Amino acid sequence: MQRREFLKITGQMGAGLGTAVPFFNPLNAAALATTGAQANRVSAMQELIMPLDEGWSIAIDPENVGRSAAWFQSPQANAKAIRIPSIIQQSYPKYHGVAWYWLEFEPQRNPWKEGRYLLRFHAVDYLADVWLNGTHVGMHEGGETPFAFDVTEAIRPEQSNRLAVRVLNPDDTPIDGILLLETPHHNKVVNYANGMTFDFGGIIEPVELLFVPAFHLSNIYVKPDWKTGDIHIEAAVTNDSSTSVSARLHFTVTQDVLGDADLIDTVTLDVPTGTTIARHKMNVKKHQLWDLDNPWLYRLHLRIESDALEGSHAITTAFGFRDFRLVNGYFHLNGKRMFLRCTHGGNHVPFGVLIPPDGYTDLLRRDLLYAKASGFNTVRFLAGIAFPYQLDLCDELGLMVYEESQGSWLLKDSPQMKRRYENSVREMIIRDRNHPSLTIWGLLNETEDGPVFREAVGALPLVRSLDSTRLVLLSSGRFDGHLDIGSASNPDSSSWEYVWGKEEAGMAPVAMKYPSGPGSGDFHLYPKVPQTQETNQMMRDLGKDSKPVFLSEYGIGSMMNVIHEVRMYEQADIPEDAEDFVLVRYMADKFTTDWARFGMEVVYPYPETLLEMSQKKMGQHRLLGFNLIRSNPNICGFNLTGMLDHALVGEGVWRFWRDWKPGIFDVMRDGWAPVRWCLFVEPTHTYTGRPIRLEGVLANEDVVQAGNYSATFRVWGPKGMAWDKQTVISIPDKAAKSPPLAVPVMKESTTIHGPAGSYKLIPSIEKGIAPPETSCRFYISDPASLPHLRQSVITLGIPPDVETWLSAHGVASVPFTSAAPPQKRNVILVGDIPQNQSTTNQWTSLARYTATGSTVIFLSPLAFARGNRNAAWLPLTKKGRIYKFNDWLYHKECVAKPHPIFEGIEANGILDWYYFGSVLPSYVFDGQDTPDEVIAAAFAAGYSAPGGYASGVLLGKYSFHAGAFIVNSFPMLEHIDQHPVADRMLLNLIQYAGSLPQEKAVALPSDWNDQLKKIGYTD
Repeated sequence: MQRREFLKITGQMGAGLGTAVPFFNPLNAAALATTGAQANRVSAMQELIMPLDEGWSIAIDPENVGRSAAWFQSPQANAKAIRIPSIIQQSYPKYHGVAWYWLEFEPQRNPWKEGRYLLRFHAVDYLADVWLNGTHVGMHEGGETPFAFDVTEAIRPEQSNRLAVRVLNPDDTPIDGILLLETPHHNKVVNYANGMTFDFGGIIEPVELLFVPAFHLSNIYVKPDWKTGDIHIEAAVTNDSSTSVSARLHFTVTQDVLGDADLIDTVTLDVPTGTTIARHKMNVKKHQLWDLDNPWLYRLHLRIESDALEGSHAITTAFGFRDFRLVNGYFHLNGKRMFLRCTHGGNHVPFGVLIPPDGYTDLLRRDLLYAKASGFNTVRFLAGIAFPYQLDLCDELGLMVYEESQGSWLLKDSPQMKRRYENSVREMIIRDRNHPSLTIWGLLNETEDGPVFREAVGALPLVRSLDSTRLVLLSSGRFDGHLDIGSASNPDSSSWEYVWGKEEAGMAPVAMKYPSGPGSGDFHLYPKVPQTQETNQMMRDLGKDSKPVFLSEYGIGSMMNVIHEVRMYEQADIPEDAEDFVLVRYMADKFTTDWARFGMEVVYPYPETLLEMSQKKMGQHRLLGFNLIRSNPNICGFNLTGMLDHALVGEGVWRFWRDWKPGIFDVMRDGWAPVRWCLFVEPTHTYTGRPIRLEGVLANEDVVQAGNYSATFRVWGPKGMAWDKQTVISIPDKAAKSPPLAVPVMKESTTIHGPAGSYKLIPSIEKGIAPPETSCRFYISDPASLPHLRQSVITLGIPPDVETWLSAHGVASVPFTSAAPPQKRNVILVGDIPQNQSTTNQWTSLARYTATGSTVIFLSPLAFARGNRNAAWLPLTKKGRIYKFNDWLYHKECVAKPHPIFEGIEANGILDWYYFGSVLPSYVFDGQDTPDEVIAAAFAAGYSAPGGYASGVLLGKYSFHAGAFIVNSFPMLEHIDQHPVADRMLLNLIQYAGSLPQEKAVALPSDWNDQLKKIGYTD
């Protein structure tokens, strides 16, 4: 049994008071009161709170019989001890359904004669039924907001009390008619997979017993006017006595918790029984604005007292003066234009999902500190609201918040959808609307047209009835495609405004394509990677013929360092059966097994080194994105995907346990700099003497003074300067018109005549502008370095232009014929054979050539397709599959081993996207027996697929009786004489195959027909 003395609270506290179900509270509620109506300082008084955080037990109720069996009367015999806050799955991994919590405690007597006892839950996910001493005291539905019950009639002061809480954690099977997907649930899934969150629930925030007078306050709402200093105040006043009374309500405004009072006021009002709303207006003289660099906070203290009732009660909330809105499609804070530098996280932590494990309680605070330190000005809480302490920290840091409720994403339509959606929005707003850092309400994320989307469109009046002071965004990504509905509603607006893209009244809907629909002003983009020149240009042209565009999601991640993450779980002593630990360990085990199977110990010293290198290389991908986005003057803001490796995928700037990925902090510093260079070189790898385009754009977030500035661009290579250009940067006058956020400075087509190697485009400004130091790397190869072979080959499915090119490099070719019996060992090149030309006889003949000693080089993975079987012609018994890997935000890394095929190519380890370019493989061989010689392989750890891991062979050699065949997924044929890597690899492949024994062919094995049957080469 738990017995506690009253905890005396001063300063900040988590929530205010109330008796309604559900219970809405102001932030930072504390027991503060003035020492008198004329006091110059605010001093703390005691609020009586009994924390109910120790001594809980839990048991699961998989058959949902606890309510009828009266489990609320006493704990089950098999109940386990549990801490609060926590999730059910910390005690019962992989369980979803009903669970029961019990607590015995002994409260002191309320010191006020007519005082009330309030039982406050800061959040229970998802549905809570509560009993005290066998009496049902209330129910609340909704998984992330606070509520309270008046338990005065059920409580037993100075005696043992039993609290029982039945928590319904929805599943894919209805429980009391409730399904997971039909509730506001963020991205929870029962069948846990990377990219999602497992289906958790429980008492996820603290529980408290409050002792209040019969006369008490709750739900402060402060509406500050940033121009005048006026503050409009609303507060709920509850009178639980039997008669109406006259009361005095004292208002005090300070600049800190216990600082000098800037403003003091008192009003007298008649308060009837029950709960009423008191309204008052005050004015702060010479008010200071809350801003990013000077987050000026005020605090409003309210105290109520009455001569007719015993005691007084006080609560407090922080607030600030600021304005955030869209003007001509661009974000403005306090009247000044700004580029929105945003990122999102899922408030996801190891083990407890959103409750950090012991010893790591600062994980969610670190997200905000890291974001501020690395240049972000906004954090988006995607499909789930922030914790109050996070909002407090954002208030203090000067970090803006874009917040969405759990109902904003993946909510399925149902008869209860409207009520649940509106409750999730309502409770979010009422809880958080006093925070000056909170500047954007988001209503949806990636929601297609349908009932949920239409519900959100129609919810704007609800939002405005609760808060008229903030920018509201309809749906991140605008997957609905309705260009006739605006994406945003500015403060004090009651309509969806056409602020971005091609949104206009009467516009026809568009289909999702990128995946956001063309013309959408709130745009999501996750292109295939490595990105093509076409994709890059599309990003630079967003909004070109329309209003500005908000790129509200885009990013390129890395592999997740699953080995490091496993060690962190072990270091933190997380139970081995925890769902997320199981999944991370599975990925790590699969990866290390494949590392050994593919023989990668010749590439890096440890398996983890490969994962570290993937994370290090991510910086270059992020810089590409910054260059493309910041060079586009029509993009008004960018939300970077993602803040961290939440949901156990590798999309983050920092890792799951909140340590930085190598080198990424410098990338963020550069990418978010108010003035920075955006540099481009196309192509990023070419031959000396061939045309190349060099470009420099200066991104300028209204910080550079108008005028002309001298700039120089140089190309620096193995022998020093290879090219230079002097030019002038012209910055227009800000007073004349809103200047562009990006200014073109230099764009030249030229040729580089120099030795092969790595080059950099480097800019410099003589004076007056100070962007971060940066450069753009590219590569030059020398065609004279290509080997000239003396080799003959047989070709099948090889384009004539490739055969001509091969001839010029010493490779003579003759066409393949099925009829000719093999007389010697040959090198055979096989390209992409159309299926209508691919016959059993042809493949049988190829197998015969190979079996008698020839080497076949398959240059296209598509050659093996037969009907809908993509690996049918692969000459193996275990054919596995050949598939095109989906490389986007989550992607594989292609890794090459030292080998003659990569002679003269920078290819030892992870293949550089910008060196290999379009010759980087997209197809993967998976599920076959491991080749005798793995030459290059692919790995993806922390990938959005079942199990979170994928791998496969990209280039490998199999022995086949007396001969061999090489499987390959590097797309060389279509890039011959266009890309240096394709040219050199093809010649290297031929040279390598030709170096194998070239003697007379041997006889076929005696069981040849049986061998053909095994590999499926008979009709």
